[in-house]
Amino acid sequence: MSLLIKDARVFSAALKRARKERKLTQAECAELLGHSVSFQKDLERCRCSTSIEGFFHICRTLGISANDLIFQDGHDRTGSAYQTLLRLLPLCDDRTLAALAAAASVLTGTDPESLPAEASEEIPDRQA
Repeated sequence: MSLLIKDARVFSAALKRARKERKLTQAECAELLGHSVSFQKDLERCRCSTSIEGFFHICRTLGISANDLIFQDGHDRTGSAYQTLLRLLPLCDDRTLAALAAAASVLTGTDPESLPAEASEEIPDRQA
């Protein structure tokens, strides 16, 4: 199954950006990822897409956030304080989580009661 054109463009742009940030040539990146240079070029030019396994392999290897590619909301959260917070949340007890939720509510100006029920049980995808 191929990606939709918009999704393929987002992925190809993220792939190219990640490669350039690591100062890799297309050939070096292709070797790192274990595929051909022509496939690398086609991915970056949005001429083809990869399998789901290939997608996750590329994301893991180059440090691309799959969440940012899949759940786009206009915020680049790769390497940000958002990612740090996500890593710290599982270490928090209920009291600490309640304090964080209250602080986030004040900082974003959002009434927690106005959030959909399912959003209160998990981390929302939207950042204010």
